[in-house]
Amino acid sequence: MDPVHFSGKEVLTMAVRIEENGMRFYTDAARAAKSDGLKELFKVLAEEEGRHIKIFSELKRLVADDTVNEGFDPQLSEASLYLKAIADTEVFTRADKGKKVARQVHDEKGALKVAIDMEKDSLLFYYELQRLIRERDKAVIESLIEQEKEHVRKLTEAQTSLYGK
Repeated sequence: MDPVHFSGKEVLTMAVRIEENGMRFYTDAARAAKSDGLKELFKVLAEEEGRHIKIFSELKRLVADDTVNEGFDPQLSEASLYLKAIADTEVFTRADKGKKVARQVHDEKGALKVAIDMEKDSLLFYYELQRLIRERDKAVIESLIEQEKEHVRKLTEAQTSLYGK
């Protein structure tokens, strides 16, 4: 993958990986959670991440192999640099990162913090993706952004409920 000029398929591959890692994290966090409410929240979020994987996979299937046009403009340097930063740090794009992160979390409070941070980082990625995606697919990305924002809201609400501000 060229670190600065991503094709549409490459960007969508990163998006799928983000969701796969989120799903793995939430699945493992649900198993480890002690409170029933948090266990259920993590299960629901894992299921939603699974639906996002399907959506991005379908978009990826519809994008031509060498898409760097029709909405994907590699000359948008700000977006390309941001996507490069995500790819370079491999926070989300490395396989099984979600599972590894889940193993490093030792309590529910830590799991909530990691989950909130993951969702926020995902949102930043999707906002940049929205700038690069074909016009006809923007509604799908907007819908996913709203769902990710809802994840942040639910997680923050659970954090406040369990641990205060």
